[in-house]
Amino acid sequence: MEYGLEIYTYIYMGIGVFAYFVILFLTFRDMRIFRRTGYDSYRKGAFKGIIASSMVLLGLFLMQSLELIGIALVFLGVLYNRKGPREKVFTTANAFDRFTGKTDIVLTNEEKKEFHEKQLAEKNQFLKEKEKADRREKMKEQREKDDKADEKEELNEEKELSKKEELNEEKDEKTNEEKDETNAS
Repeated sequence: MEYGLEIYTYIYMGIGVFAYFVILFLTFRDMRIFRRTGYDSYRKGAFKGIIASSMVLLGLFLMQSLELIGIALVFLGVLYNRKGPREKVFTTANAFDRFTGKTDIVLTNEEKKEFHEKQLAEKNQFLKEKEKADRREKMKEQREKDDKADEKEELNEEKELSKKEELNEEKDEKTNEEKDETNAS
């Protein structure tokens, strides 16, 4: 039994649609968890989910004419949807609560504000330390350049002094030869 390419297109479309709805579900779940806890990693996860779902949707549209490019975009969207490390928000929640994003941690708006201010202060502190380290590195490089330039100047001065000494020695030899010639005559 031979199937045309249409059957593969339908299979690819089914995979793409399933991936699209899974990514949307996870994105909405991340939004809910962010709204309840205020943790930045879930906000970033929701942003990544929106971008990934857009990639999958574009892949679905392209699948009509360019099957392989469309399914490749679907798979890239699924790969891009990886969320990374997260804070622990579920302690006693059952499987359904975890599935729907109902967290054990619920922060008030004031607590969220304090948490974000703390995160911002930590980020600013990290950036200041990084800036200091960069400045130290630049200063170290500048000192090395200055030391090299000083060494070159010292070498040039030594060369000039040795040339002057040679010239003085030659003059002394000439004057001594002239004296010897005048004394000999």
